[in-house]
Amino acid sequence: MDKKLIWIKANGNSELATGHIRRCMTIASELMRNGMDVEFILSDEYSANVLINLSDQENTAFDARILHTIYSEPMGDIPVLQGMLKDQVPDFFLMDSPFITPEYVDEVNRLFEECGHKVATGYIDDFNKNDYPVDLIINYDVSGPKDIYSARIKLLGGQFAPLRSEFGQIEYVINRHAKRAFLSAGGTDSHYVLGDILAEIYEADSPCRKVLDNSGLCCDVIVGALFEADYKRHLQEMADRHKAITLHSAVGNDMAAIMSKCDFAVSAGGATMYELCAVGVPTVIFSFNDKQADFAKGFDKAGAGKYAGDARDDHRLVQKIVTWGTAAVDNPGFRSRMSKKAREIIDGKGTEKIADAILNLLM
Repeated sequence: MDKKLIWIKANGNSELATGHIRRCMTIASELMRNGMDVEFILSDEYSANVLINLSDQENTAFDARILHTIYSEPMGDIPVLQGMLKDQVPDFFLMDSPFITPEYVDEVNRLFEECGHKVATGYIDDFNKNDYPVDLIINYDVSGPKDIYSARIKLLGGQFAPLRSEFGQIEYVINRHAKRAFLSAGGTDSHYVLGDILAEIYEADSPCRKVLDNSGLCCDVIVGALFEADYKRHLQEMADRHKAITLHSAVGNDMAAIMSKCDFAVSAGGATMYELCAVGVPTVIFSFNDKQADFAKGFDKAGAGKYAGDARDDHRLVQKIVTWGTAAVDNPGFRSRMSKKAREIIDGKGTEKIADAILNLLM
C-alpha cells in the first residue's frame, strides 16, 4: 500500500481532560508503525501543549496543526479546513470530540467532495446518541452500545478499546493479602478525590484507617497532567509525611507495570479504567461527569468494577471507596472474580484492530 496521510482531530484541556488526545496518540502510533503519515488537527495552543506534554512522557512525537478555533464550537473549523485543503488533502480523517455533530461531519464531507479527492472519515463516539455520516465508527462501551450507526465499518464494544501495546502483554497475580493500591483520577481531579482518599487512609480517625494503614497498605498515586499546582503540592506534602504513598508523574509507558504490581485500584471512569481491566486489576470506580458515570455503571453491570458514586453530589463517596478497599484487602476470591471478568471484556488488542480496520478501508 502507498503511504497514506491521516488527519486526527482531537483536543485536551481542563474540561475535556487528556483522554481524547491520549487515545488518539495510541491509534496514531499504531498507524505510523504501519507506515502511515499522521498529523493532529488541534483547535488551540492549549491542546497543542497537552499533546506535547503527553508525547514527552511517552518519548514520542507527532506532527500537528493548530486551527486557532474554539474547541467547543467545531463549525468554526470549516473555513480553516477549507484553506488547508488547497495545499494538502488527507486520505482519512478521524474525529474525536464530544462537540462534533452530524452536521459538522456533513460539512467536512462536503469540503472533501469539493476538492475532488476521495477522503474516508471516522468518528470515536462515547455517547451512542447520534448517527454520524462517516465510513468508520468506533464506540468501545463495555456495556454493548446500541447499533444506531449507518457507517460501513462499525467497531463496537470493549474489544476495540484503544490501549497501548504493553497492556496486551501483562501477567497479573492475585495475592492473598492486598498490600498495594493504585489511585488515579485521570488527567484532572477537580474534586480532590485522591487527596481525600489518602487522608481517610492515613490521617483520619476512622475504623478503615485501622485496617488499611495499620496493615501496611501502600498507595501508588498517579498525578494527572492537568492537576492544579497547589493540589500537587498538597499531595507531595502528604507523601512526605507517609512513606507508604508514592506519587507518579509523567508515567508514560510505565503505566502497565505500575498497575500490575497493585492488588486493587481506585479510578475515575475514563480511559484508565480500560487499562486496569486489560491488566486485570480489581477496581472501585468514581465519576466527575455524566459520561464517566455512564461508563462506570457499564463496568459495574459487566462485573468488571464496582461503581461507588459521583464526586459532584455524593458526599459519602470517599467513605464508600475506602470501605470497599477495606473489604477487598483480605478477600482474594472477590478480587480474583472481578479480575477475571475484567480481562474477559478487554483483551488489550483494540488499537491493532482499529488500525487494521482503517488500513483495510484505505486499500
